[in-house]
Amino acid sequence: MFQKIKSFLSKGNRAQWCVFFLFAFVLFVKCILFHWDAFHSILVSSAWRNPLSFYKFYMAKLLMPLFIASFVFVTKRYWWTIVVSLLVDIWCIANLIYFKTYDAFLSVNDMLLVGNMDGAWSSITAYFDGSMIIMLSLTVIWGIFVYMSSISIETPKWTIFIFSLFILFGLTYLNNYFIHNIKFWPGMSKEEAAQLEEEEEEWISFVNGHGGYVRRYSTPYAYIPFYQIYSETTNGISTIHANFMEQYIKQQSILSGFIAVNIYHMFKHNVTGDIISLSENDIKSIQQYISPTMANPSPQNNLIVILVESLEDWPLHHAIENQEIAPYLNKLTQQEHVLYCDKIKCQTLGGNSGDGQMIVNSGLLPIQNGVACMHYGDNKYPNFAHFYPNSILVNPWPKIWNQDTMSVRYSYTQKVEPQSGEWEDAQVLATSLNYLRNVDTPTCLMAITVSTHSPFNRVRNNKVQTKAPAILNRYMQCLNYSDSCIADFMEHVLADSLLSQSTIVITGDHTIFKPAMLSDFTVYAKEQNLSIASGENYCPLIIYSPRISENIHVADTCYQMDIFPTILHLIGCEDYYWKGFGVNLMDSVARHNRPISEKEAYNLSDKLIRSNYFATIDN
Repeated sequence: MFQKIKSFLSKGNRAQWCVFFLFAFVLFVKCILFHWDAFHSILVSSAWRNPLSFYKFYMAKLLMPLFIASFVFVTKRYWWTIVVSLLVDIWCIANLIYFKTYDAFLSVNDMLLVGNMDGAWSSITAYFDGSMIIMLSLTVIWGIFVYMSSISIETPKWTIFIFSLFILFGLTYLNNYFIHNIKFWPGMSKEEAAQLEEEEEEWISFVNGHGGYVRRYSTPYAYIPFYQIYSETTNGISTIHANFMEQYIKQQSILSGFIAVNIYHMFKHNVTGDIISLSENDIKSIQQYISPTMANPSPQNNLIVILVESLEDWPLHHAIENQEIAPYLNKLTQQEHVLYCDKIKCQTLGGNSGDGQMIVNSGLLPIQNGVACMHYGDNKYPNFAHFYPNSILVNPWPKIWNQDTMSVRYSYTQKVEPQSGEWEDAQVLATSLNYLRNVDTPTCLMAITVSTHSPFNRVRNNKVQTKAPAILNRYMQCLNYSDSCIADFMEHVLADSLLSQSTIVITGDHTIFKPAMLSDFTVYAKEQNLSIASGENYCPLIIYSPRISENIHVADTCYQMDIFPTILHLIGCEDYYWKGFGVNLMDSVARHNRPISEKEAYNLSDKLIRSNYFATIDN
C-alpha cells in the first residue's frame, strides 16, 4: 500500500499538496477535539440552523492549521511535522488538564511555575480522557505515514507558499470581520446592534488581526484584558472570573491561544513579581480597612486549623446511595459550640492551594495575574500565627507552593514535615496531636492534609462504593478516609481538658471540581439530589470553640475571605490592625451589610500584595 502511495506522490507537486492538506486536517481535528473536550459542543447543528455561525466557528479552527501546514512548501523533509503534531498535543492536553483543574487556560506565568509540580505529577492522570488519547493517536498515525512514505521534495515552492499566505490572510480578515462585527453575533437583534454600535469599543489586536473581547452579559461588549478580574451577579450571588482566554479560545482556537498568551505576556504592564507604587487614591481606599492603632493581641487559648485539601461541602449534606461519606464531619456540624457554614465560596485563582492557604492565614485575596506565594514570597503578610508564643505548621508535602518561605511569612516558628516522601492524613494529624500535647503555652497549629488531592489514589479505601463517575467515587473514598482521621484527632483533643478549650477550624483550601468537570456529573448529581447538580460547589467551614454557646448554621453564601476575621473574633483578637476584607460570620448583620464588594476586595488585595504594603506598617 505504501508503495502505491509513494508512486502516486512522486508525480508533480502531489506530495506537497497531499502533505499540506493531510497535515492541516490532522491539526484541525485536534482543535475540534480540544473544543469538544473543553466546551462539550462543536456546533454541528448550526450548519443548517445558523450557517454563518457554523462558518465562523470552523474557519477559526482551520486557519491556524492551514498556516502551520503551509510551511511544507518550503521544506524538503517532513519529519518536522511529526514534532509539531506532538507539540500541539502537549499544548492541547496541558490546557485541558489545567482547565479541568483551575477552570482557566494556561498563561505564561502558569507555564513558568511548572517546576512547582515537584511531587504532584501524578495529579494530572485524573484528567486524561478519550479525546486526549485520540490526539496522541493521530500523531502516531501521522508519524507512521510520514516515515513509511519517505516523502521528500527536491525544490521548495516559495511561490506557492507566499500565495497561500495571502489566501490565509484574506480568510483571516474575513473571519475576524464576522466575529468582531456585532451585526453578525448570534441572538443579537437589530435594535441591540444599533445601540452597541454607538458604544466606544476597544480591541486588543493580535497576530493576523485576532482580537479579544468578552460580553459582560447585560452590559455592553467592551475591551477587557484577558486576565483582568470582573464580576458577574446571578440570583444575587457574585461570581468572580479571572481569565478571559476561555472566550478567546471559543471564538478562535487553542492554537491561536498560544500566540495570544505569549504576545499578551510580552506587552502587558506591571509584570507579575514587580513591586508597584500606589496612587494616593489607592492608599486612601486601602486605609479604610486598616486600623491606625497597632494593637498587640494576646490570645489565651490554642488555635488549631485543619486545612483539608479539596474539601467540598456536598458530601456532608446527606447519605449518598445509603452511605455516609463524611460521617464525623456531618455529626460535628450538628453539635454544640460549633459554627457551620455550608456555602463558603472558593476565591482561589491561579495559585489554588497556595492561594487558599494565603486567604486563611492573612485574610488577603489572590493577585489577579500569577501566584502570590511564588512571585511575592518575600513580602510581609498579616497573619494570626504571630499572636502566639508557639506557632507550628505541619506540612506533609514540603516541596510545593514555596512552603519554606511562606511558612516564615505567615509567622510559623516551627515547620514540621517528613524527611522524605510525604505524609498521609493519619500521620499529619497524629504528628499534630503529639506537638499539641507537649506545649504548655497558647499555641497556633495549622495542619495541612493531602490525602484528598487529585487524582484521589493516595489511599485505598473500599468502605465507600458508589455508582458515581470513577473520579467522583475516588474522591468520596478519599474524603471518607480523611474524615476518619479527623474524627480520631478530634476525639483525642476534645477528651483533653486543656486542648478542648481550643478554637478548632476545619475548612478546605479550595474546591476541586470546576464547571468543566461538574458538567460530567450532572446526571448522577441529579439522581442523588446533590447540590453540585446546579453546577456550583462550595467549601464548608466548621469551627468548634467554647466561645460559641450553641450550634450555629449559616446558610448564606459566604466567602473564604470571611474566615480570617471570624478566627480573629473567636480567639479574642479583633483589635488587630488588619481584619481582612471579609466579615465575622458570627455577626448576621455584618453578613448582610458587607462594607466592600468581592470585586473591589480582589482589586485592593492585588494592590496590597504587589506593593508590599504591609512592609510599610510598623507593628
